[in-house]
Amino acid sequence: MPLKRNKLLASTIVRLRNQYLKQRGPDLKPRLWSNTTETEQSIIITMVLPTRGCSWALSESGGCSVCGYVNDSSRDRPIPSEQILEQINYFLNRVVPTKPIELKLFNSGSFFDENDVPRTLRLQILDLVKKTPEVILLSVESRPEYLLNQQKIIDETNRLLKPIKLEIGIGLESSNSAILKDCWNKGFSIEDYRKSVKMAHSQDIRIKTYILIKPPFLTEAEAIYDSIMTTFEAVKIGTNVVSFNPCNIQNGTLVHELTKKDRYQPPWLWSILSIVQSIRNQFPDLEIICEPTAAGKRRGTHNCGKCDHKVLDLIDRVIINEKIPDDLSTICSCFSKWKVLVETPIEVFRSRNLSKLRLLNPLNE
Repeated sequence: MPLKRNKLLASTIVRLRNQYLKQRGPDLKPRLWSNTTETEQSIIITMVLPTRGCSWALSESGGCSVCGYVNDSSRDRPIPSEQILEQINYFLNRVVPTKPIELKLFNSGSFFDENDVPRTLRLQILDLVKKTPEVILLSVESRPEYLLNQQKIIDETNRLLKPIKLEIGIGLESSNSAILKDCWNKGFSIEDYRKSVKMAHSQDIRIKTYILIKPPFLTEAEAIYDSIMTTFEAVKIGTNVVSFNPCNIQNGTLVHELTKKDRYQPPWLWSILSIVQSIRNQFPDLEIICEPTAAGKRRGTHNCGKCDHKVLDLIDRVIINEKIPDDLSTICSCFSKWKVLVETPIEVFRSRNLSKLRLLNPLNE
């Protein structure tokens, strides 16, 4: 699959990432991270495995412009497979299964990338999962190229898991080719995503699509529009789940550098609510996830700081189809500031470059 990249953007990302990783030094000890939550239907166990890290991020292309997960991967300090398996087994055994288990295994890269998760380790993980009878779903993540170029690995994984359902998360982020290349530095196209979904569905594999909200270089209004249009396209192509992920500021990334220069801010929570409302109204039965990282903090999606928890609650209510107030200005006075921001004509931003309006960040006022 040919790379689709902006060479200037990629070289900048590589330079910033290498500078940061050099500062961190070689003495990190990556460990497996785990979290358990319970819903009405199931117990959800989420684990982040300390593997080598995303090959795209470690390549000469530098990875995605907003992603710093490779900072905490093992990279050139590989963790023994036995240690990873011991930790997975330990966390699984801590759970008292009162309901079916949905297991989410993330490795800050692609589960089907043999440079990140070697075949031996992957097979051992699958065997461990199969020996946990309460597991009904295994959710992993992958870039499209591994779904398209590693068909044997996908077939083998799906076959060994049955009857456990396999779900693959793909970070599409945007359906706009220019934004994918010149803002996100994703290295693939919407057509690659389309082919991946078709292949997965032919194997009865569920697809979860990640949509990152507000890339660098877009206004708040442009970012809202792009996320809505991307969701429409992902649903049309056939995604089973949409996960909205507001951009947060991670060290060593392009958006971190832009933020230090006052040229980027994470999206408002009002923007997230607007997107989720629009999609829920259009697709009442679509499975939607929105669990923002660092919500309410300077590095994450936020409003004025006073209403953040209220708006996060409104987002949760919209997702489960509960009614929320028609007049959102009654929630907080900062709603009117957000309205001014998103309703200001794009031409104003273009003519004034990075205007004061565009830089508006209520937590810094």
